[in-house]
Parts: sequence; C-alpha cells; structure tokens
Amino acid sequence: MKKILALAVLCLPLLGAAAPAAKAPAGSKGLAAIIADYDRYALQHDPYVRLQKGLDVTEIPDYSYEGARKETDFYRGLRARLARLNPKELTHEELLSREILDWNLSAYTEGLPHFWDFFQVTPYASPLRLLSRIHTEVKFRTLKDRDRYLDLLHQYARAIGQLRANLETQRSKGILLPKAEIDPVLALVRASLRKPEESPFAVSSERLQKFYPEGAAAFQAEVRKRIETEVNPALEALAAVLDARAYRDAAPERVGLSQYPGGPEAYRYCVRLHTTLDATPEEIHRRGLAEIARLNVRLEEVRKQTGFAGDLAAFRRFLKTDPRFFVKTPEEVSQRLMDPVRRIELRVKDFFGRTPKAPYGVARLEPELEGSMTYGYYRQPEPGRAEGDYMFNSSKLGERSMLWAAALIYHELIPGHHFQISLQQENDRLPEFRKASYPTAFVEGWAMYSSGLAEEMGGYTDPYDLAGWIAQDLFLSSRLVVDTGMGALGWTRQQAIDYMRENTLESDRQIGTETLRYSVDIPGQALAYKLGSSEIWALRRKAEEELGKKFDLRRFHDAVLGSGAMPMAVLREHVAWWIDQEKRR
Repeated sequence: MKKILALAVLCLPLLGAAAPAAKAPAGSKGLAAIIADYDRYALQHDPYVRLQKGLDVTEIPDYSYEGARKETDFYRGLRARLARLNPKELTHEELLSREILDWNLSAYTEGLPHFWDFFQVTPYASPLRLLSRIHTEVKFRTLKDRDRYLDLLHQYARAIGQLRANLETQRSKGILLPKAEIDPVLALVRASLRKPEESPFAVSSERLQKFYPEGAAAFQAEVRKRIETEVNPALEALAAVLDARAYRDAAPERVGLSQYPGGPEAYRYCVRLHTTLDATPEEIHRRGLAEIARLNVRLEEVRKQTGFAGDLAAFRRFLKTDPRFFVKTPEEVSQRLMDPVRRIELRVKDFFGRTPKAPYGVARLEPELEGSMTYGYYRQPEPGRAEGDYMFNSSKLGERSMLWAAALIYHELIPGHHFQISLQQENDRLPEFRKASYPTAFVEGWAMYSSGLAEEMGGYTDPYDLAGWIAQDLFLSSRLVVDTGMGALGWTRQQAIDYMRENTLESDRQIGTETLRYSVDIPGQALAYKLGSSEIWALRRKAEEELGKKFDLRRFHDAVLGSGAMPMAVLREHVAWWIDQEKRR
C-alpha cells in the first residue's frame, strides 16, 4: 500500500539517550547506516517528505504495482539488515528506532500482497491532494524551476494514468468501487478538471513576477497547452472509467472488503496496520458494543444533570437539533472552536513539562474538499508556515452541530494533534524517519486521549460541553462496531447507518460520508482512535499503580510524547522502561 503511513527542541535530553561514547558500538553504527539509507530513499522518492523540509519536488511517485514491488524489495533488504543487529549494543532510544523502523518496514512489505484490494482514488486515500500541492508550492526562481514545473505536469498525467490503469486491473479481478462511492470519487477527480486558464495547475502572473516576467506569457501559454493536451485528458480518462455505464452496472451495492477476492485477509491486515495491535475484528466489535453501552449510561447522567425532562432518546434529539448548537458563518465556527482552547491554556503547565514552540489556530478547509470530508484535518507546521491549524469544514453549517466543538478542538489542537505532532517535528534528537512516522493508533489515540484529559484540565465546565465529549466518544466507539461490521462481519452499509443513527449524534450527511470512509476509503483506520486511546489510558493506570506516590502525570506525558509516535507494542515497552527508570529516580 503505497505510502499508507503517511499526519520543541527539548530542554532536557530524551529519555534513555546515552552520553556520547568514545567509540560507538557496532550496533549503533549499523543502525545509523540503515536509518541513513532509509532516510535517503524517502528523501529521493517521497514528495511529502520533501515538502515537509521545504525542498524542491522533482519526482512524482510511481503508483503502479511494479513501483510498489520495487519499493517493497528495498524495504525487505533493510529489514534483513535490522535483524542482524545486536540489541545489546544499542541504547534505549536506538532500540526504539530499531523497533519503530522494523514495524514501518513490515507494514510496507506485508501490504504488497494486498495492493489490488485497496482503491487509490477515494477522497481519504487518494494522492490527488498531495499531487496538487506539489504544483501549487513550486517556487519560481530560475529557468530550471520553469522546466521542472513542465516536467511535473507530464509526471502528473502519468500518475493519473497509473491510477486509471489500476482501476481497470482491479475491475478485471472483480474489485470495483461500490455504487455509493462512485459519485464522490468522480466529484473529487472533476474538481481538478477545468479549463486550462482556470485549472488549479495554471500559473498566475503573481507567481512569476519576481522571476522571468519578460517570458511569463509564453511560459503560461506552454502550461495551458500541457494542461489541455496531457493533464485534462488524463483526468477525463480516469473519470470516464468510473462514469461508464458498464462500470456503474457492475459495481456492487454492498460495501466492505470482505466481499472481494482476498478481502477478509486484506481487512485483517488493515486492522493490524492501523491499530498496531493483535486484535481480531470480532474482539474489537465486542469491545465497541460494550463501550457504547457504558457511554449511554454516562450520557443519561448528564441528561439528569442538565434537568432535561424527556428521556434519553428525546435528549439525543435535543442535542442534535437545538439551535444553540448551530452557527451560521465560518467566523462563528472559528470562535466556537477557539473559545475552549483559551479555557485550558493556563492549565497546560500543570499537565505537561514540555510544550511545542509552534503557534496554533484554526482555518477553513479547502473548498474542493468540503463536500467529500466529514469534518476537516490538522495541518501541521511546515517550512514557510510556522502555525499548526485545524482546517474546519464550514459547508452545510445547518447540518453541523457545534455541540462537541470543545472535544473536537482538544483532539485537533491542544493537547492533541498539535502538541504531539509539533513536539515530534521540533525534536532534533529524533532520526528523520521518526519525525515523519505517524502510526494511526498513536497519533489518533493520543488525540482522543487528549479530549478525555481535557476533562481533568477543566475543559468541560458546561454540562453541554461534557455531553459533547461523550457524544464524540460515542461516535469514535461506534466505529469499532460499524467498521468491523462492514469490513469483516457482513454488515450492509444501511445496517451501519442505522446503528450510528441510534447510537451517535451525527447528522445523516456525516454518517453517509463516514460509513463510506470506513468501508471503502481506509478500512480499519477508524478503529485506531478508540483502541489507541484505550491503550494510553491503560499504560497510565499501570504507571500510577506501579509508581504510587512517585507517579508524576507531567513526566508521564513527557515520556509518552518525548520519543515521538510509535506502534503501541513499542510504546508498551517504552513505558515499562520509563516506569523502571522512575522507580530508580
């Protein structure tokens, strides 16, 4: 699965970092060489890595099966080298690097047999947003940049052609997009399909005014010609595959990987990939049902606290429809999101010893994405843009309750994604690959943990804000039920929709896009939020029990975040090591 692992300079040394030795152990040298080769490969072939570093992108990835096979062969070689290292010759941080890198490489290599089981054109899994960024962020400084841009247009058309060819190969294998997903995908593809002069790939005069002004018109004409003769035909051909009557007629009504050849195995791979845990779909499904039951009891307690006269079903309807929970403008969305942040800012120092340098805020989601994404996403700091922002969706505001604005922004900004991702980026003691490693269970698990931690930080002073947090937990817990239901247990999408209508406070529009996300776009990914969060809470309880009066919550949080994101199995080992160090302190 191509690039599926995609999301402060610390005052104190990282936990476990050893003092410089006169002579590095052989294991250290060997590990450093492997990491250097891995980083070099990523820097050459991964445009996301280059964009994060503010470097020019010259190469668009190969999205073909042959490209994935070549990449996998390289990663297998690195894994073999890692296996030959002697763990006794590594420091604690080096051991973490070894285990994290081995897990990353295994995720790539184990994914190759499932290459044809996943669609590369869906809103949450498509590379189209990345490909667009590659072009919009080109800086024109020399004639080489002009030539590079034209070549990138050619490479873009080639990449779109590969996505089309992959769809056609999948069709020959009996793997077609479900009917319900076809139109959202077509809308995404056609968002980039415009007249040459209006295309997102056209180059404005403003981008050229400091360079090559005398030749701007000729260059812009050449860009328009490339768009007309290469880019747009490639996009049209991709859209034509999906929009053809034959494809629509053959597309299945059902959703979920289990309906396809090899689908059950592919879904189990997704579960391992995203949760980084050894849990079966059946176990996860049962956990989800139990969590929904627990949270409904807690929501009933909040109903009584507010004095609401109706029963729990009526309270749900009230929370979903009362005008106080809706706004009319993007500016009001921004205010509703930032007010809770200001509420807990002064408490941060009581819960964290280290905080990131990067500022944070909110901004509106790109218009072309608002129709196909349920919410938005966290946009991390990058060269030239120091701020980390939550990009919120402000379309259809009449259908978007702000009930859980507080829980959402604690998840996305502080102490959630912004803290975790920015601390990781700013940590110069981490190898580059660890700065760019984002296992879903850790990243989303920490963010969900943060929404719960915010209750301890005084973030839910209003009972309706607390109801919003419970509603968010209900939503994320319901994913354990419906993702596994559609992915492994034969549920129809309608069953999943009905279950979420009954047990969450989501609108029908949101449930519609979410159920497609779970069943088609990125199966298994939604499981990582609740399972990752539960794992962090369990590790905290373990540390509290073993350390007793020695337990310091600030130091625990610094330990969890101080070495960057990692698979949950590795985090268990790391926290166990930290507990041992704390006992000796």
